[in-house]
Amino acid sequence: MTPITISTTGILRRLISICLIFSCSFIARAQNKPSLNKEPILKVLRSMKGSDSATILAKKLIDSARTNNNKAFEARVLLAQAYQAYGIGNEHDALTFGREATKLATIADSLTYEKAPIMVAYMLSREAKTVEALNIAFKILKECDNRGWKGLSIDCRACIADIYRSIDNPKQALPYAEQAAKDALSIKDTASYIFALSNISNILSERSMSSPANLIKAIQLMEQVLDKKHTHFLSDFSIARYQGNLGRLYLMTNQDKKAEDILMQSLTLSRKGNFKTLEKHNLNELMTMYVDHKEFKKAAQFGEMAIAIQPESQSNISIQKNIYNHLTDAYKGLGDYKNAFKYNYMYRKLNDSINALDKARDAAELDKKYQADKRLLIAAGQTKLVEVQRNYLIVVALLIVVLSVTGYRWFMLKKKREAALLAKEHTQLEKLDALKTRFFANISHELRTPLTLIMGPANQLMDFNNYEDEQRGMLQTISNNSKKLLSIVNELLDLGKLEAGRLTVVPKTVALSSFIKTIFQAFASAAEYKEINYNLVNSVNPTLSVWLDHKKFEKIANNLIGNAIKFTPHAGTITVAVATKLDIIEFSVANTGMGIQPKDLPHIFDRYYQGERDEAPLEGGTGIGLAIAREFTELMGGRISVDNNWGKGAFFEVTIPLKIAREQVAEIPATGPALIIAPQHYELNNGKQLIMLVEDHHEMASYIADILRPLYTLITAGNGYEALKKLQELSVTPSLIISDVMMPEMDGFTLLETLKQSTAYCNIPVIMLTALADTRHKLKALHIGVDDYLTKPFLSSELLARTANLINNAAARSGAGIQDDEEVTITANGPQAEQPAENTVLSPADLSWLEDLEALVRKHTGKTDLTLAVLSYELAISERQLFRRIKSITGLTPNKYIRAIRLQIAREAIESGKYRTIAEVSYTAGFDTPAYFSKLFKEHYGRDVNELL
Repeated sequence: MTPITISTTGILRRLISICLIFSCSFIARAQNKPSLNKEPILKVLRSMKGSDSATILAKKLIDSARTNNNKAFEARVLLAQAYQAYGIGNEHDALTFGREATKLATIADSLTYEKAPIMVAYMLSREAKTVEALNIAFKILKECDNRGWKGLSIDCRACIADIYRSIDNPKQALPYAEQAAKDALSIKDTASYIFALSNISNILSERSMSSPANLIKAIQLMEQVLDKKHTHFLSDFSIARYQGNLGRLYLMTNQDKKAEDILMQSLTLSRKGNFKTLEKHNLNELMTMYVDHKEFKKAAQFGEMAIAIQPESQSNISIQKNIYNHLTDAYKGLGDYKNAFKYNYMYRKLNDSINALDKARDAAELDKKYQADKRLLIAAGQTKLVEVQRNYLIVVALLIVVLSVTGYRWFMLKKKREAALLAKEHTQLEKLDALKTRFFANISHELRTPLTLIMGPANQLMDFNNYEDEQRGMLQTISNNSKKLLSIVNELLDLGKLEAGRLTVVPKTVALSSFIKTIFQAFASAAEYKEINYNLVNSVNPTLSVWLDHKKFEKIANNLIGNAIKFTPHAGTITVAVATKLDIIEFSVANTGMGIQPKDLPHIFDRYYQGERDEAPLEGGTGIGLAIAREFTELMGGRISVDNNWGKGAFFEVTIPLKIAREQVAEIPATGPALIIAPQHYELNNGKQLIMLVEDHHEMASYIADILRPLYTLITAGNGYEALKKLQELSVTPSLIISDVMMPEMDGFTLLETLKQSTAYCNIPVIMLTALADTRHKLKALHIGVDDYLTKPFLSSELLARTANLINNAAARSGAGIQDDEEVTITANGPQAEQPAENTVLSPADLSWLEDLEALVRKHTGKTDLTLAVLSYELAISERQLFRRIKSITGLTPNKYIRAIRLQIAREAIESGKYRTIAEVSYTAGFDTPAYFSKLFKEHYGRDVNELL
């Protein structure tokens, strides 16, 4: 107790004191009443806002109780004084009064006997003395259970749940809170039920349980607690507390406006009622929100207000710790590092005093102890049953021991076998890795010989002058791409040398500025083809010569610029920059575009790594370019880094030690890609069929254009997005689309799927060009609806034959084809030619019917006697109807359609590698003679069968 001091100028306070003294005359009649709620004088004491007035009244009441030797009433007074102290934020005094009340309480006054120790437990938990708090709470819960005080045991379980929640153990807290709610509901105690619901809401919002579903449930429970129909059950203190909890829940679900409104309401009510603890809680939650919103000035103001409410010794340790932590962040955000350091020190000091892990473990042991004691109490009246259960448990335990030993031995043997197997697999993987490295080295060496025999004659032919521009361009393409292939082979060899540790730096004197310009210029035409804004920022002194391994540096630069060209979209920007600073060379490449997928970023410098995202376009690459760039950079003593901005672009930077050379040298020519003339965008010509070519590789586009130019009008696009845009701009629909598979922004598969889903473009035939020779990718294209595909490398005759076939078939489907002898049917009036089909758009039903028909033809694979009559019989329609439907959908007569499917079967048989002779393939596909099959195959695919076998 603190001394009572009364100001001589406080007239109002004196009047209140006098009134309280007079009210003590009624104490004698109130002392024998069993419930706190039925004693008006104690209600007055509990609701007082001033500590001095409360102390005066409590002293008078206690003196009266001691005069009458009424310890039960004295205990109730002390408990009321504890509630009053807690309400105004004096938690330490509340603990003291609660302990004194506990000492005096007797079983005859069950309410005080239960509530006094529960108050002590609450206050101890708020001082982080969790184990002591749980000991008290479990002890009183056991008493309540033994004596059948169901209503009072609700408070005990709610207290235990709240303590477990305070040490971040909500899973252990939830059963106690839920049981409290059930008990309150069963005895129709609305006030206790409301409190239990609020407790469950708080538990569900704890960090380890705050799933979206649990947070929604927690908000619903708290809103139910604050419903108007429950208002008369709640005091102002309870309403303010529940409003603060609801505000915290709104913050956790990012409903900041709602949170701010409800917290301000709670703050106003707390200040009105002088509920310091709740006021501090609300200020802490508001400060949390303002720190998150980076409104650091407001956060600091609210934090200082929260600290001023109570001294640290009277405060809840958890809230005090949070306030210090948020004040640290707020002052750090304001740049006031002095105050930030002060509150950070106070936070760490307070945090170090709490050993949460030990407390949680001790709390769990107390819970087990309580459960065990409870079972013993129940078993006390069932001795015989316990003996039977004990004997049964002994037998079960023996069985468990035997099974455990057996299981353990089996498990250990299994682990040994697994360890031996893993060791064996590890050895095999090491051998496979060595074999892989040796294979790459050997195959790289083997490839150099045919490459030499390609590059040498090509360069010799280029020395002659009797070529037209087109022929010289073809020779230049051969030379350029053989150099690219040689570069890839050399990279594979370099990887082998790096693994063996045999790759060394071979520096030479290099004129750095002109050397960078040469590398930059090598990619100018590729950038021009994609209409990229291609810039060089060269701040190197033109006279500077450096000591540098120019071949390795050139490979680094080529890889970075080449990747930038590949991944920069049409009309994007690439900036190449080089500078010398102090003792380093800084070389960087920045490009616009999508950048690098965040999931791929940690692996981009790994060997052979390529992104495996299903939604990403197929873009190709070997997966060793960036790995080589990093290892070459580190070999030269430098480092390479990437600054990725997903959705906007990427920035690669290479820093290498600068070693200035004394002598001046002439520039070293780059060995990278040579200048390439981009293919033309041909104008529409009414005399020729229009074909759209979608290819991102400029040289491949130029090669295909040279093949098709004499017979067709071409329009080119660099990727799927550009192709779709140009299709919309064209006034004439192309007769055919030829598309590559691997392209940036939108790959060929995505373009094909988009075209087939469009009513305007679904009937345009599509040929896919792919270097992906595996069956999985071919089946994917066929499933989407590709009309034909060509695997690189291909011959010009093959491309021309398939182009002509598809255009003619499409024309026949639309009624523009020319009839042949097979299109004549017999009518009652004699031979009559079948009329051309009208322009039709294939429906999903037509496509489904066509799939069934193809499956039926394939069912008869290998039979040479398949006729229209057989098909019409199995499809249950007349020959004439079957003829017309095949003709209207495919543009082919049934015989030609069956022949086309057989040729497709033959092609699949050849690509499977199972057959070695033309006769085997011919009979497998259902052709009578190999010679006739060979003739048809070459007409359809433009390739001799012998070339493919």
